Amino acid sequence: MLQRQAAPLREQAVAVLRQDIIRGEFHPGMRLTEKSLEQRLGVSRTVVREALRQLEAERLIRITPNVGPIVAELTREDAAQLYEVRAALEAVAAKLAARNRTQEQLEALTSTFQAIAMAENAPVQDMVALKDAFYAELITASGNPIIGEMLANVQARISQLRTVTLSSPGRGHDTTQELQSVIDAIINQDEESAQAASVAHVQSAAQIALSHLSAKQEQSELEAV
Repeated sequence: MLQRQAAPLREQAVAVLRQDIIRGEFHPGMRLTEKSLEQRLGVSRTVVREALRQLEAERLIRITPNVGPIVAELTREDAAQLYEVRAALEAVAAKLAARNRTQEQLEALTSTFQAIAMAENAPVQDMVALKDAFYAELITASGNPIIGEMLANVQARISQLRTVTLSSPGRGHDTTQELQSVIDAIINQDEESAQAASVAHVQSAAQIALSHLSAKQEQSELEAV
């Protein structure tokens, strides 16, 4: 249930429901009912509907006539396009970080990377949180918070796939190696290498995610026969 805070209830409701989707408490394809959300959040139906409209605008849910709100499912094409955007955003952030970072920002970024390196075998949700912290420091070092705003929406939409990629065998070690290349380039203020290393990191994750969706689609087609 929401606590009465300075932020409008609608904003609080959106934030809570968004996190429920990101964490997988509301899984893709799940139907949401306004009544259950009212009870969950302790707010009026008007607030719930406003929150749902915002989440629909973010494409985290879809509202179907005579059915209601449903947590959005990603097609393989959707995911491929989102990973392309994520690669572009992270690449620019890394390039700008190599150019603009201060020593204090570099130390903060390096610290979050070291936490990731020490947690290669940590639970997936812990690793997601650590990577979110890394990206937050990367955006700060880039000096361009708008990149962070755009990246947050992309990450939210592919949240279901981040769990898949990070739980893939050996992915923790590969992630550490890939991010090490990003960190090294930023330390050396090598903008082009930072950009290239970031793209390589996202492409590696995308390959796992898209393979998963392809296999899932093939399984669905077999079951339909």
